[in-house]
Amino acid sequence: MSRIEKKSRYGLLLLIGLLGGGLAVSGLRAAAAAEKVALVIGNGQYDHAPRLSNPERDAGAVAEALVGLGFRVTGPLPNLSKAQMDEALRQFGRQTRNAAAAVVYFSGHGMELGGQNYLIPKDAVLEREADVSLEAVGLNVVLDQISGASGYRLVILDACRDNPLANSMLRANGAKAAYRGLAPVEPAGQTYVAYAARAGQRSRDGEAGGHSPYAAALLNNLPRPGLPLERLFGAVRDEVKRATNGEQTPVLYGESSTEAIYLAGLGPVPDHDLTAWQSAERCGTAACFRAYLEDYPQGRYAKMARARLQPVPPAASAPAPAVPLPDMVRIAGGRFPMGSPESETGRDSDEKRHEVTVKDFEMGRHEVTVKEFRRFADATRYQTDAERDAKNGCYAWSAEGAKWDWRSGLSWRKPGYPQSDDHPVVCVSWNDANRYLEWLAKETGQPYRLPTEAEWEYAARAGTTTARYWGDDPDQACGYANVADQTLGRTPMHNCRDGYTYTAPVGTFAANGWGLKDMLGNVWEWTCSAYDHKYGGAEQECADKGTSAALTVRGCGWDNRPAWVRSANRYWGEPAIRGNALGFRLARSL
Repeated sequence: MSRIEKKSRYGLLLLIGLLGGGLAVSGLRAAAAAEKVALVIGNGQYDHAPRLSNPERDAGAVAEALVGLGFRVTGPLPNLSKAQMDEALRQFGRQTRNAAAAVVYFSGHGMELGGQNYLIPKDAVLEREADVSLEAVGLNVVLDQISGASGYRLVILDACRDNPLANSMLRANGAKAAYRGLAPVEPAGQTYVAYAARAGQRSRDGEAGGHSPYAAALLNNLPRPGLPLERLFGAVRDEVKRATNGEQTPVLYGESSTEAIYLAGLGPVPDHDLTAWQSAERCGTAACFRAYLEDYPQGRYAKMARARLQPVPPAASAPAPAVPLPDMVRIAGGRFPMGSPESETGRDSDEKRHEVTVKDFEMGRHEVTVKEFRRFADATRYQTDAERDAKNGCYAWSAEGAKWDWRSGLSWRKPGYPQSDDHPVVCVSWNDANRYLEWLAKETGQPYRLPTEAEWEYAARAGTTTARYWGDDPDQACGYANVADQTLGRTPMHNCRDGYTYTAPVGTFAANGWGLKDMLGNVWEWTCSAYDHKYGGAEQECADKGTSAALTVRGCGWDNRPAWVRSANRYWGEPAIRGNALGFRLARSL
């Protein structure tokens, strides 16, 4: 079935039943800013070295930040081989000729040998010292390629980790090699090199699903105008030292310029503390909120940080809710590019890229479970649309018939495959979801609702601009999502195994950068927004609960192919539609 047919008026009936779907130098483009250029690379998925959790995510966020500063950005480029890194640098070198500024950001493994520093491609095979100059990319090569820029040149390396192959490499005399960190450099003129850790130190990769300490500090400070280059990286240094208890000290090499260099320009410092606040929220301790207030005493989230530091009233001062409170994640609002770029593989015509502002809100850490829905159904004796319409039941996959169709007698209690209490509830309609939310709000005294479509995509992306919150490679999905894979045994599929044929227990897979689980895969999720092909504003509000119009669903499910499993992918269904790959997640306004 064609991609055009996917968007037919049959809505979710087709959605649930269809399987989801060399180096591409992508271009995050900044309008009218071609005189400043940047190259962003994140290598984390190494073939012959320990894998790193966050380089792809770090690179995506840094690329977006540089676009915001007016750079024409090549990247983020994830997991490049030696040949791909050479070609990317060659092409970028041509862009830098007479450019007003050139910036290279690299996150991944790096090492020093004989006083020379090297960036390690994903496919490097380093067995002897002599292999390094052939298998890795020398820092001197990077500096040579950007030398044509007429203004300043800056290389940022979050690559000062221990030599990943120290235990296997041999010196020329046959002894085991052992190297630590990168060697100091002495760039001249307006060339600067920033290390995530000083010579001999190891820089941390950070917790999986987040950012490295260096990338987090860089993202906090890059957008701040009025900070000369030396002061900007001084602020980064101080933040990283504080976050690592002094174990990691970034350093900037280069001669002081007679004229100050401002990456973000001059002028008053606006509110650019979103990333710092999100880091504090993920940390959750009083020390992290105090650290946020030290950096941003007048920041946008200062009031919220101070509120986190207030003593919690005794539990006896408020009656306990009749049902357990759901696990919610606080999401700090912000502005983001919703939709997909025209270059994104699998893109549909209803994914127009446009800027959207989202206010602070909360999102359920995972999808509503069978246990949670059963508590509601047992308390209210509520019958879902599938139970009332038992003849049609639920739209489901039949392994025997090898097709999707309405299956009589199926409902959330019997979805057509085994489920336990910790699986996401399925075969629930938009009507059913809203009845559950009304009951939950009454029982807890909290105004729970479905997320708007804009809130959903903002939360799913967690600050990324790649096709998926783990990057652009669909075959990395099985660490992050339950999708159509080799376990499912049908094509097209992701080239990996997630271990589940149907739904998986919620929270089985790695979270995105903001701590949310299963935002892609497992089951589709209802939003409260009416579907609008042209993005006319409905994505930012909730439809009336009495509507008969099509509502947007997001996130894809256990049966979906790579082209569909993307943060920007959209679909819809009428309010009474239900399927055994469709559930929902909570939201709450703040």
